[in-house]
Amino acid sequence: MADTALFLEHLRAETIKDHASSTPLYLRVQRGIEQAIDSGLVEVSDALPAERELAAQLGVSRVTVRNAVRALVKKGILIQRHGAGTFVASREAPRPQPLASFSEDMRTRGISTNSIWLNRSTGLPSPEECEALEIMPDQLVSRLYRLRFANGKPMCLEHAVLLATILPDPNVIESSLYAWLDAHDRRPTRAIQVVSAQLADASQAHLLSVPTGSACLHVRRRSYLSINKLYKLYKIRITTERALKDEPAPPVDANDKILIERDRPIEFVRAYYRGDLYEHVSELHY
Repeated sequence: MADTALFLEHLRAETIKDHASSTPLYLRVQRGIEQAIDSGLVEVSDALPAERELAAQLGVSRVTVRNAVRALVKKGILIQRHGAGTFVASREAPRPQPLASFSEDMRTRGISTNSIWLNRSTGLPSPEECEALEIMPDQLVSRLYRLRFANGKPMCLEHAVLLATILPDPNVIESSLYAWLDAHDRRPTRAIQVVSAQLADASQAHLLSVPTGSACLHVRRRSYLSINKLYKLYKIRITTERALKDEPAPPVDANDKILIERDRPIEFVRAYYRGDLYEHVSELHY
């Protein structure tokens, strides 16, 4: 790295800039590193300072730095080499296809968009939604159902179902769902998407302004958010004598905790695109 001191100064400024906000600390570190790369302050193949050094220089825990780096590795921006360290990925290195909303996808194609809301509500999940979101039948979900237009033509019927803990009131979404999620630090970090061919039924065909039985692309997407949670560590010793005496368990040290990061599904989308208007584009690498 050409100027480690300048990189650390930039990272410190970005980390403390939103000190009063509710943005998680690891996200601030992550964005600071990403901005340094985008601005050219850190170049391709540059090695980042060690995790321990970054934590000490920024005044944060090593777990915070580790989570920030791990997120950038997932995005393909950084690469880790065992025994060597963490490096800025080559621009030629394959990166996962970015997770984009309908509006963002159309914008990159130079297409204007608008929507008609068909339903915004909160309720109990269906069995399919329970399975997709890994929730119990009594947990609330928020539903967004709308007809999406591209250059004035109906393009897509979109059903989005989110955890009510992520989107408590679906009526706050006026246009872009992902813009709202991004503003509230709840934007999904990755998704698994399946695209298949399907024929439009009478209801879908009517809304999409196509004949019944027209070819559609059916998209099923499950989106995930990385969530950090502190779990208490319990040291349990089971003996016959203790069980017989029914003695209370020993007190737990409040410091005995571990931070676990896991991706959990927060959004389940089913969308139907007109086959005569929509092209599914993928970037492939060797």
